[in-house]
Amino acid sequence: MKKRKHMIGAMAASVALAITTLATAGSSAGAAQAAPYPHCPGGKVCMWSAPHFQGDRYDWSPDEGNVFLGDHGLADKVASFVATVDGCFQDSPPPGPGQWRRFVPNDWSADYEFGRRVDRIKPGC
Repeated sequence: MKKRKHMIGAMAASVALAITTLATAGSSAGAAQAAPYPHCPGGKVCMWSAPHFQGDRYDWSPDEGNVFLGDHGLADKVASFVATVDGCFQDSPPPGPGQWRRFVPNDWSADYEFGRRVDRIKPGC
């Protein structure tokens, strides 16, 4: 009888140790969190048509110059972006110059409010 109790106690201790090990492994794996935004290549601005980096994507670089985003289906529809370079978003309703927003490397938005008015992207403001 004593041997059986000892065996049951040892099994319970083993199960408890296994559960603790699994729980600890799960929490340390969770510590390596993903970046809050997806990768965008260096020297680019990555833009998406839907919030949270979803939908159609267009990657722009300054060597493309002043680009009308309507040609890429993104005029008034830049819902999210990640910048790895300097540049400028512009809302240019006729006849005025409109408004602009400068961005720099590491700027990003998962739900870009001004992007609902942006129709151009260019190297400088």
